[in-house]
Amino acid sequence: MAAPAPSPPRSATPGGAVAGLDTRPWLWQIGLAILTVVFGLVAGVQPRLAILVALAGVLGAVMVVNLVFGLCVFTVISFLDVLPQLTGGFPVTKGVGLLLVGSWLLRTIGERNVRDDGGGLLAQRPALAAALMLFLTWTVFSMLWAERSFSAADSLVRFALNFALFPIVFTALRTRRQIEALFGSFVLGALIAAAWGIATGTATAGRLAGAGLNPNQLGVPLAVGIVLAAALSANRSWPSFVRLAALGAAAGCMAGMFLTVSRQAVVGLGVALLATPFVAGRGRRLAALGLVALAFGGGVVWLGLIAPPSTVERLTHDDKYGGNGREDLWRVGWRMVHAHPVQGVGAGNFPVSSVHYLLRPGRTTADSLIVDQPKVPHNIYLNVLAELGVVGFALFGAILASCLWSALAAARTFASLGDVTTEILARGLFLALVCYLVADFFSSQLFSKQLWLLLAAGSALRGVAVRRSGPPLGRVFRL
Repeated sequence: MAAPAPSPPRSATPGGAVAGLDTRPWLWQIGLAILTVVFGLVAGVQPRLAILVALAGVLGAVMVVNLVFGLCVFTVISFLDVLPQLTGGFPVTKGVGLLLVGSWLLRTIGERNVRDDGGGLLAQRPALAAALMLFLTWTVFSMLWAERSFSAADSLVRFALNFALFPIVFTALRTRRQIEALFGSFVLGALIAAAWGIATGTATAGRLAGAGLNPNQLGVPLAVGIVLAAALSANRSWPSFVRLAALGAAAGCMAGMFLTVSRQAVVGLGVALLATPFVAGRGRRLAALGLVALAFGGGVVWLGLIAPPSTVERLTHDDKYGGNGREDLWRVGWRMVHAHPVQGVGAGNFPVSSVHYLLRPGRTTADSLIVDQPKVPHNIYLNVLAELGVVGFALFGAILASCLWSALAAARTFASLGDVTTEILARGLFLALVCYLVADFFSSQLFSKQLWLLLAAGSALRGVAVRRSGPPLGRVFRL
């Protein structure tokens, strides 16, 4: 038998590597060395930028490993609009958002061959995904007839960034603990913003503001935080001190909301409380009625015995301009709707076009909000209707209805599975969305990251419920 031929010798390459060996570890090491040199040079020129890059690197590494952690960090930071002032103008929230998107993309690519849970948002909620895409498409079309197309383009980008939260949240939330982490992060962010305002003495006309948020932008999330913290406190598997901490967080959110003296936050929370007995579920309606009576009784006592006269005056009486000029803005908004009912005046063009509808029949008392300092209409529904017409408004309504329905449907599914804790979380999310959406009837927070986070969570909870109850029988067209 002939002896086996000897293997050919390994030849050296010009770079010093040996042919046939895996050079990828060397590439990683060379890349790391280059990054270290670059980082050292940046640190010598801009130390603050170097610190931000280092923190971003650490945060990005953790977010790649744990998408839920990144989502929770983004939720907390979304309340801190003051951060760019502390980082030399660096857009911290957008930076963390980009890291979150990158983490989601890596996770999605890594799981595409092993996914066995029915797929992502497009597969499980095709109608919602279609509504989101059609809304963005209609926003693009609105650039054709908008008076200022770059304002429409800016709105398009802002909508797209908020809509990106839907697939991210849908992918991230898989268990009850992850849902609790998101809710807890929302409450924590609202409390940090309120504490920031108290610590720095930030106030607007005697009303609490904080972390770059005006009183209304702070008051509404605090009202929502009350609902979410109360839902978290219902977890009977938690130790007593943790549940008490959740109730304490709800009390802290309520105190902060009262300090903002935000009428829209009070109205939103009031409607959510009135809806609670109808949403609480079987066996809880009587207790919910007692909670509502206690809450309204406490509010009456606070207004009658504790609140200063200026606060009582603001909450119980209108100002001479009709809701700080809202009535005039609404009047002009309806004129836009009558003039352009189908297509609207173009995304982001309400402040631009409002002046053209001022000199019409009807008295206005706050012309400065239209001429000198043009404002949006302080009503997200009229905002969408005036800028994107009936078509955009119908798509917007479909998105809201889908997310609200998803939260309630998830609650019913969890109830049928006997998972009371997660059921209460889903019902709490529905009430939180009611609070937000009612308050936004008097607000201009159409691009609020907190609002879109909770809307995305509504759809995600439905996905969790579907996975828990087993694969659906056949394909159905679901909202």
